Amino acid sequence: MLQTREEIIFLMRGFFALPIIAKLGKKGILTQILKGEFGIHDIENIGNVDVFKHVVSYLVQIGLLKKSLNGLDKYCVTRLGEKILSRYGSFVLLHSYHTFMDDFESMLFDNGGSIPNCDRLENVIGSGLTNGRKFFPEALRMLEKTEIGTIIDNFDVVDVVPVDLSQIALDQSVKNLNSLTANCNICPILSDAFDVELWSSKLLNHYSKTNKEIIISVWYVVHELSQRNVDRVVEFFNKIYKYMPKAQLIIGEITRIDDKLLSRNRYQSLMPEFQFFHDVSGQGILTWEEYQKVLDNIPYSVSDLKMFDPILDGDQVVPTSFIWHLKPLES
Repeated sequence: MLQTREEIIFLMRGFFALPIIAKLGKKGILTQILKGEFGIHDIENIGNVDVFKHVVSYLVQIGLLKKSLNGLDKYCVTRLGEKILSRYGSFVLLHSYHTFMDDFESMLFDNGGSIPNCDRLENVIGSGLTNGRKFFPEALRMLEKTEIGTIIDNFDVVDVVPVDLSQIALDQSVKNLNSLTANCNICPILSDAFDVELWSSKLLNHYSKTNKEIIISVWYVVHELSQRNVDRVVEFFNKIYKYMPKAQLIIGEITRIDDKLLSRNRYQSLMPEFQFFHDVSGQGILTWEEYQKVLDNIPYSVSDLKMFDPILDGDQVVPTSFIWHLKPLES
């Protein structure tokens, strides 16, 4: 338990640390810093060296960098800094909602004030970095247990069909995939995820030319389309089964955590922040109990499950996020 002064510092530090780490990560500065010892003038793409000196000094003061023993004007990351700065994607993801804080006064006090949108490009970049480090490896591990694991691992024979309502998200997905391999067949589809009939018809038309198994990965989409309604989520999964009854699913999601439970675990979880901006923007995060109700009403079984950052609620383990590998019941 922190003392009152420590609690205040804990709450205030993010105002500076979050945007600094997010912007340094987004611009590729942290990638350079993490390579090893560096000097102020060694880092590329810095426009104002004087400001950068102050940034480095700040990171030293909060324990993420330190003066190198090998040179008066050299720096390197601390052990803590390496652990934190290598995870800058999480900072970029959270910072993508900076518009909510920038416009907070207007949003709260203006009658009929509009709800801002997140910085979509930052959101996609941050999500991709975070998922790539923490979640995607677990999903690939799940798929290795199935016959299609060889297809997923062998990029020169896999077809990828990204679907998103945001053109920015689609463009970034294509860019990321092309950076991984030049041999991946990519067919992006601009569509609302809930409009399963639309995107599934395009997907099936694309896949009709092959005999490959279909894996549908749904990352943090359920809470966007749920409207806090379990029945709507059930409808979504049932529509996928209707149009693609043999497809397997990889579902990545966050879960709603009880306020009191989060309060007791506030040092271990960012869910208070995530639930705030998701709720304000009208996105419907479901509880773990509600997800169990979804499972009871869809024609899929859980082939594999990975829980992330679980919180103990009495005798029950509640994940703050999870991955399901779902297989159709008749497959």
